[in-house]
Amino acid sequence: MEYIKFLIEKARCYSLSTIVRLELESLVMGLLSVVPTILGVALRASASKLFFKQIDGFAWIQPRVTIIHAERIVSGTHLGINSGTYINGVGGIQFGNHVLIGNNVTISSGEHPINGAQPPIFSRLVRPKKIVINDDVWIGAGAVIMPGITLAKGTVIGANAIVTKDTEEYSVYVGVPARKIKDRRDMACKQDLA
Repeated sequence: MEYIKFLIEKARCYSLSTIVRLELESLVMGLLSVVPTILGVALRASASKLFFKQIDGFAWIQPRVTIIHAERIVSGTHLGINSGTYINGVGGIQFGNHVLIGNNVTISSGEHPINGAQPPIFSRLVRPKKIVINDDVWIGAGAVIMPGITLAKGTVIGANAIVTKDTEEYSVYVGVPARKIKDRRDMACKQDLA
């Protein structure tokens, strides 16, 4: 019974139309997340056009991607999201052009305040903190992008890194917490031809 009271209290923070839209988004994106092959990619791209606040190009979304609060997400062209990724747009997310997101990445633009012992963290409202991911960014597998972060143009985030601070342009970040290890502009550009 206590949980029902909690849900009713949380629902008061949303309008009825918002609740219906979130439920519809969750249903459609959830069902489409299991459709395999290029058909699934095409269906998820179409759904992103419907649910995202704005998307300028084609979103290549692999199976088993979870996206919530899509109405607060803006994307440029060429967005690629790999399997197992979780994206929560509650605080707003802005993707630039040519953004590639590895598998099992977490990008959540909201945080639960932790100050004080009461009320329990579970029952606190999420504090929105916008995330900006600029052009030509690659986020490696398993990385976590914390709320309020800006990834500068050309940033590469290594696998399993946790990004807690804004990045510099064309830099490579690894570790927990993520730290800069090199500048991409200092690296020779070689094209691997298979």
